Amino acid sequence: MMKFNLKRLCFSALVTLVALANSQAQTKCGVTVAEGQKIMAQMLHNRNEMRDFVRDREAITYVPVRFYLVAKSDGTSRASERSGLQALCRLNENYADQDIQFYLKEFKYVNNTNIYNASITTQGFNAISNLMTPGAYNAINIFLVDEIESSGSGTTLGFYQPGPGPLGNDWVVCLESYANDIRVLTHEIGHFFSLNHTFYGWEPEPWDPAIHGNPVGIFSPSGMRNELVNGTNCNTNNPQTCGGDCICDTPADYFFFNNNCAYTQNAKDPNGQLLSPDYQNYMNYVDGCSEYHFTDQQKEEISNSLFSSSRNYVRPNYTPTTEVVSGAPTITSPQQSELIETYNNVRLEWTAMSGAQKYLVELTTSGQPTARYITNTNEIVLLDLVPNKSYLWKVLGYNEYSTCGNFSSQKIFKTGDQVSDTSVANELENWSIRPNPVSVGNTLYVSVVTQAPTVAEIKVLNATGQLVRQQKAEIGAGENLVEISTDGFSTGIYFVNLSTENGTETQRVSIVE
Repeated sequence: MMKFNLKRLCFSALVTLVALANSQAQTKCGVTVAEGQKIMAQMLHNRNEMRDFVRDREAITYVPVRFYLVAKSDGTSRASERSGLQALCRLNENYADQDIQFYLKEFKYVNNTNIYNASITTQGFNAISNLMTPGAYNAINIFLVDEIESSGSGTTLGFYQPGPGPLGNDWVVCLESYANDIRVLTHEIGHFFSLNHTFYGWEPEPWDPAIHGNPVGIFSPSGMRNELVNGTNCNTNNPQTCGGDCICDTPADYFFFNNNCAYTQNAKDPNGQLLSPDYQNYMNYVDGCSEYHFTDQQKEEISNSLFSSSRNYVRPNYTPTTEVVSGAPTITSPQQSELIETYNNVRLEWTAMSGAQKYLVELTTSGQPTARYITNTNEIVLLDLVPNKSYLWKVLGYNEYSTCGNFSSQKIFKTGDQVSDTSVANELENWSIRPNPVSVGNTLYVSVVTQAPTVAEIKVLNATGQLVRQQKAEIGAGENLVEISTDGFSTGIYFVNLSTENGTETQRVSIVE
């Protein structure tokens, strides 16, 4: 089975992350010294600017993230909201020990094939750049794409386009399939916060004794100074004399291929000292580790970047809702394999979740792409389904900060071929039934929201279509609550019809013990 390693690819002045098809491959990739130097210069600038800054270590800084869910130009094959939610969950896990947490600013939807599968090309770069208006610089901008065109035999997993913003590039691109990877996006956000690779200077090619000698020379393949094992040149605050990534607690590293999280080379620095690189660091390319980390000094540089003047735009001094949304909702309607006679007015319902601000609904049927909906209530009415089709659906709850929850169990329903008059839906802003289910003998409330007064008739029918309760209601502007007694009802499924002069809508309710 083929195992992929990660390798750095820089192309068209972009810093990128690459998966190599073979852990022993010596494939070269284009890397510009200028781009590496730009990240280095920003880190050293931050270090100088923040020299006397004292951060409150007890306070969490909340950083907004905007996910661009990219589709082809025709709108097909879009990256999913679920991928963005999982990515955010992973970032929060990986940065939690730095008192940095991320929250969802918003999802943006982009239809552009040049970004979808060629975002590293000139066309892709220009397409993203055109989206970076002043309004885009109030969050970290992350594009989830299907493919990133690259040179050589590697596969580009993601890249950071150095800024800093506003209006100075400063965005991240990641393959949707790697958004929840243990470290790919964390690595790219590390670049966003001005970290270079632990093997900075060796991006063009990994160490090879036949090419670079052993001991190595003073300079790396990029012409940068090699870091010494004894640390004497690791931090001079001068990019011309500083070795490697200019961070002292990341050991000297000359870029080695490995997919087993183990160093087996015998590379020596210019002084003849053997290297012992840190393979579990987020900022190298070694696969196969069960966990990764940033060093203390890397964390200091991340903090310097976050609190520097160039990063003001990702510090809005905003605290999101932090209640944890755990577990998964339970689907209440339709029940498994239930037939919904109408196809243009289908209501899906599930249990509300504590802390959830929004729900993601995914709906799948044969011959059609997965449809996805976001709603801020625990129900949704779908008006665009196909008659006589079986649909598989599930739902997930989340809020702007807590995105680690799970989908509900999947259930199937089938649409019929009857058409429902939905004109009443245009008259009313919203109507719902609660609680649902309701216990026998308890009051059932019908909530109706409308902008203009109207008269409604409410009928309750049992599963066989028999009328068991009927009443009229004067509906005023705003929210109205109509009470319906369930005294004398048997347990089971009932249908509540709400009728106005414009038509009738129906919702289900379960009566339980």
